Amino acid sequence: MKLKNFTIIALGLLSSTFAFSQEEKVDPIDVHEQRISLLEDAATQAKKLKFSGYIQAQWQSSQLDSALNKSNDMKVGIVNNGPEKVAGTKNYNRYGVRRGRLKTTYEDFGCQAVIEFDISESGLKTKDVYLNVLDPWLNTFAVKGGVFDNPFGYEIGYSSSKLESPERSRLIQTLFPDEKTLGSMLTIQAPKTSPWTVLKLEAGLVAGNAISKDYKGKKDFVAHLTYNNSTATMKYGIGASMYSGTTLQTDTNVYVMKNNAFSRTIGTKPNGSADRQYFGVDGQFSIVSDLGLTQIRAEFITGTQPGSASSSASPNALDPTSSSFVASPTYIRKFQGGYINFVQDIANTKHSIVVKYDWYDPNTDVTGDKISYLTNGTTKLSKTDMAYSTLGLGYMYRMNNNVRIMAYYDMVSNEKVILKGFIAKKDLADNVVTLRLQYKF
Repeated sequence: MKLKNFTIIALGLLSSTFAFSQEEKVDPIDVHEQRISLLEDAATQAKKLKFSGYIQAQWQSSQLDSALNKSNDMKVGIVNNGPEKVAGTKNYNRYGVRRGRLKTTYEDFGCQAVIEFDISESGLKTKDVYLNVLDPWLNTFAVKGGVFDNPFGYEIGYSSSKLESPERSRLIQTLFPDEKTLGSMLTIQAPKTSPWTVLKLEAGLVAGNAISKDYKGKKDFVAHLTYNNSTATMKYGIGASMYSGTTLQTDTNVYVMKNNAFSRTIGTKPNGSADRQYFGVDGQFSIVSDLGLTQIRAEFITGTQPGSASSSASPNALDPTSSSFVASPTYIRKFQGGYINFVQDIANTKHSIVVKYDWYDPNTDVTGDKISYLTNGTTKLSKTDMAYSTLGLGYMYRMNNNVRIMAYYDMVSNEKVILKGFIAKKDLADNVVTLRLQYKF
């Protein structure tokens, strides 16, 4: 019995000694290398995930017209001035966050996933949600799907954080609300090592309803072909765009221009399609000299736009199945417009001056002298058919790579018309002053 107990105790001591010796044989160098490997893997993953964004806090002041209405070009504050209007105020100014963008990007194996939101006192809005996949063999073809910038022209894809004016041109805001679209796009561009990289083609099939649910089976086609090149001190580029799509005709009444008036088309069926056709050209040029960096950009767009009696804007939300949806006549208008933007840095300082001119004529088939209350009951012309132009003068100070200060004055001019309840025989009082502080990260 004693021998048995002694044997059990001996075996226990041997097993403990063996286990202890095994623990002692763990190589601390291996443990250290494992920890380093884990940290490197975490760092690699972190490099694939990027956060960026910017905040634009601004103050705006608008002239008031004879009815004490503010300019439609103000982008912050409530829609109308309510009690101030009743009190007969002569000043209209508001604070607001014009844009508060937060963007998340994840890149791996030639794939890029992007989610971007816009946050302000008005709430939270979706801006970008898309996946972009680059082919791994030629690095020439990329497919994008989701919500992204409309691939038309130059100004749409020009980041709002870089804009030298408070807003994009009136034409772009009208044709492409929110600048975004829902759909898919193919991009063809050779790698940077190829001489053909100067050419780029973007072509997509989109819903044509801005950042809203798709409502029609027939998709819109949009494309942008560009050529860009550069030297040591100069950059230049040109582009051509087209948009071919439709919007829903919700009413049997469809009007087209004929002899300076809208005329109802015959045989139109409800829930049909109205053609939406745009053609555009754009160009950019910049050069570095003793005067500083000089930049010139221009764009011209013309085409056919289906709208309503009260607006020539493209739909940014349309749900025919909604209980709040109301059918309305369609008005077909031929339009044209564009912009010219000049930016001059002051030598090697952090200061820049900006001059921008843009114009938009929503109805090129009629001039202002034909838009009159004497005939608008029969012609169905309205203030929607008025042409506008804007001359903007601005100043920018770049404090550093993150902070930029802008002061800008928009002088808005309109076509002279006289309509019932809307007297505009002279230029409306609708100029706007904008002061903006931007922080980019």
